[in-house]
Amino acid sequence: VLGLAAATGAGPLVLGRHTAPAETRVDESKLRQLPAPGELPPVSLPGFKYSHPRLPSPSQAYLAMFPSLSPESIRQARARAEGGRTDLEISILQEVIQPSSVDLATLHRRLMDLKFTWRGHEQGKPLAVAYDWLYSRWSDAQRAQLQGKLAEGCDYLIERIRKERLSPYNAILYNAPLQALMACSLALYGDDPRGEPIMRFTYDLWKNRVLPVWRQVMGHNGGWHEGGEYVGVGIGQAIYELPAMWRSATAEDLFVSEPGIRGFLDFLVYRRRPDGTDFRWGDASAFDKIVPDAPALALELRHAPAYSLRPPVHDGAPTGWPWGPLTDSTLNDPASFARLPLVRLFDGIGMLVARSDWSPDATYVTFKAGDNYWSHTHLDQGAFTIYKGGALATDSGLYGPTYGSDHHMNYTYQTIAHNVVTVTDPADTVPAPGKDKPRPIANDGGQRRVGSGWGVEAAPLDRTEWDAKRDIYHTAQLGPMLDQGGLAVAAADITPAYTNARSGDGTFSARARRVERFWRVFGYDRVDDVVVIFDQVTATAASFRKRWLLHTIEAPAMSADGFSVSVGAQDRPGHGGGRLEGKVLLPKDAVINPLGGRGFEFFVDDRNYDENGTLRELIGKLGSNGAEAGAWRIEVSPARDAKDDLFLVVLLPSGGDARPAHRVRLLELGDRVGCEIVGPNRTTRWWFEPGRNGAQIDIVSGPDAHHYLVSGPEEPLPTVGWLNRIRRLFIPDPRTLVRLGSPCGWHNLSRGCSATGFPVGNG
Repeated sequence: VLGLAAATGAGPLVLGRHTAPAETRVDESKLRQLPAPGELPPVSLPGFKYSHPRLPSPSQAYLAMFPSLSPESIRQARARAEGGRTDLEISILQEVIQPSSVDLATLHRRLMDLKFTWRGHEQGKPLAVAYDWLYSRWSDAQRAQLQGKLAEGCDYLIERIRKERLSPYNAILYNAPLQALMACSLALYGDDPRGEPIMRFTYDLWKNRVLPVWRQVMGHNGGWHEGGEYVGVGIGQAIYELPAMWRSATAEDLFVSEPGIRGFLDFLVYRRRPDGTDFRWGDASAFDKIVPDAPALALELRHAPAYSLRPPVHDGAPTGWPWGPLTDSTLNDPASFARLPLVRLFDGIGMLVARSDWSPDATYVTFKAGDNYWSHTHLDQGAFTIYKGGALATDSGLYGPTYGSDHHMNYTYQTIAHNVVTVTDPADTVPAPGKDKPRPIANDGGQRRVGSGWGVEAAPLDRTEWDAKRDIYHTAQLGPMLDQGGLAVAAADITPAYTNARSGDGTFSARARRVERFWRVFGYDRVDDVVVIFDQVTATAASFRKRWLLHTIEAPAMSADGFSVSVGAQDRPGHGGGRLEGKVLLPKDAVINPLGGRGFEFFVDDRNYDENGTLRELIGKLGSNGAEAGAWRIEVSPARDAKDDLFLVVLLPSGGDARPAHRVRLLELGDRVGCEIVGPNRTTRWWFEPGRNGAQIDIVSGPDAHHYLVSGPEEPLPTVGWLNRIRRLFIPDPRTLVRLGSPCGWHNLSRGCSATGFPVGNG
């Protein structure tokens, strides 16, 4: 054994047990930082505007109207322009609008007295605007002093960004040290020699790191990976400000050249559910918050639907920071939504969003299968949601009660809280590296633990660093989407979310090697309101229990061939009540169990993660637009252990008290399986070939027949890590050991037991 260990470079192996490869909590102080300004090459900015103002500012036409206005009109115009600005920024704006109305000596002293603290943006942003907008009104001595202050501010911001390794994948960079650095750097460059190295850093960060990440995450169609309110407090206050400042000073127009920026507005529109709140996805506790840059970007690109999401009350008010287009009620067009496509694929994040129409009574579905971008996302590749008259198939769990709480990390963050498949190895129990000691985390049978919160990997500094760790962050690949014939269908390979080269090497993050293949086909037929889900799952060992999950708010009812769940009506738009019927066609003789109710709402690995019973009261206080934490889930498992299993489930949403009239049956022909759905408007037949990732859909409507093919990626299986291969030679398989403490055990799960190993009915 010692000779083998030496030959392979492995540490000592002990027969009968193993020492896991070291996986310690990441120490970011020891990781590489962005290059210092002096280490970067000079920049070339041929279109740079050396005169002032360089930053976006009030137009001459806007300023020219003030002398002709009445005092009351001036007061109203100023009030609208001053909205959301700090006292210092209001003074700057007042002097721009009404010259000589502010004591410049006092304003200069206030600027020079600024102390850079925290992230530096609260001081840097007004300082840059004051220097730039009032450039001609400062004396030479005042300008020289302000240039020194700007250089000090830039150095502070650069130090914060470098030392704290602020990442373009994470909201903190955009909240808002990057905007402050951009403003200060553009204001100072060319006026003072100290501005040249500062611009080197700003240029490198913006052009070589931030924009490549935007292109990666936003893709061609827009989108962003962080959940809920993080869109507003992060990228949502940078998506207009940064390109607008850059264009104003350099003449480079990224609004024209970057399709992902325009697509971001589509993302804001499509993430809005029929009830007017944002979809539940990722770390999020608020689903109706403003996105600060949305009005300015919508005005810039004349995007009526995005502008109409939350239209400004008054016309003529500036949007954006430091200045943006004036609000314009002619862009507010609620009818514009109906002119949008009903299906949208956000390719950068692998998110498909589809709906039956744009009314509050619409069916609304999402399906996610993409890569992991570290920040505020969950382990939920392959997950779907369904909404009609209320949340039917939900993204469960609560983002709280605090970040990193037991409920957050053991339940909400993990795969168990999402509508996907888990594959459980009872021995997958390596704890997380903690700050002081290892932290046990529930064995949910889910995906590799990737991203913020786990303490294993720091946020990638740029796309290059992400690419270098692609084996960690690559979690799914979505094939081409079919959007024809009233169908939205995509096939995905979700295997990498569960398995990479290190899986099975004994690390907490890579987890045990349990999944050799997981392909999922997701389809939505909006003509007959049908969702079809087909999964091919190959486990590493037949004994690893597979669970197909669907989460609900209310208790589901079981039937001979599936399940149903309802949500009640509420007196508000989008909440007319709804029902979801599920027909489980495969596996045959499936074990279908409901799990939930008091004491089992967030049950995983023999424990209910409800923060010692306090979550129920907290959830009750969230309000109508809060999280939909859910309280139940449906678990579908094969009746017998096998490495390879197929899942085929047809889901039928309906509104109010209506019951779907569809007839659904299993199809089998040679090597193919599928389903026939006879709906109110047409008949569809969905065919799948085990071993191939894709589908054939046949549509029959009267005398007409149409055939569609969908193909998905079929990536090679991840190789077995070297340490795992060695371990298999010497260490007994822990799965041969008996697991005690469960009345039903791990094998041959009977219909009388839930997939957790606890008797049905304990909820």
